[in-house]
Amino acid sequence: MITGASIDAADVTIIQARPRQGLPFCPSCGAEGVLRDHVVRVLTDVPVAGHPTRLHVRLPRYRCTGTQCPQRIFQQRLDCAAVGAKTTNRCTRWILQRLAIDKMSISAVARALGLGWDLVNNLAVDAARTLVYDDPTHLQGVRILGVDEHKWKHVRGGGEDSYVTILVDLTPTIEGTGPARLLDVQAGRSAKVLTDWLAEHTQEFRDRIEVV
Repeated sequence: MITGASIDAADVTIIQARPRQGLPFCPSCGAEGVLRDHVVRVLTDVPVAGHPTRLHVRLPRYRCTGTQCPQRIFQQRLDCAAVGAKTTNRCTRWILQRLAIDKMSISAVARALGLGWDLVNNLAVDAARTLVYDDPTHLQGVRILGVDEHKWKHVRGGGEDSYVTILVDLTPTIEGTGPARLLDVQAGRSAKVLTDWLAEHTQEFRDRIEVV
């Protein structure tokens, strides 16, 4: 529930809010808690009218009444943001949309949100990994495997590989059923990189591949 709004000296939109109702149940043991105090959780949300936006959510904190529970104090959790996150869930989706659809750079997205480059990059990488690796079907149906190298780093040094190996499912493209699908990105460019990647997966998956 929004309780107030303003624009600060840094041209950031500040929206004050609080939960519509309290949920005083301990996330560790489920016991009902006793109100202790309130804290303000600050979250970055999607920009409003071109201004970076911060949600200042006033959350109740409770004292757990569970006699055996190791968690003595807990605050109300939010559906709009993961525990410990600095941004809302829809802000993370907005970042991916700007990068993938609008072809914006990390720097441009960071400026729009009023955040640092590293934070926005980490949010994008983590979200992309979740989309790929948390899908239990992302390796199903792969018969034609595309493998290529990509030079992602154009500055020498740092102890990191300048090249990565891109692994793509070309089966939908060849069969005319859809676009190619990104399967993985591995550091380095060698036969060993591909061999090690294949070895990480099941024999059933390897047997299904007809063309590389």
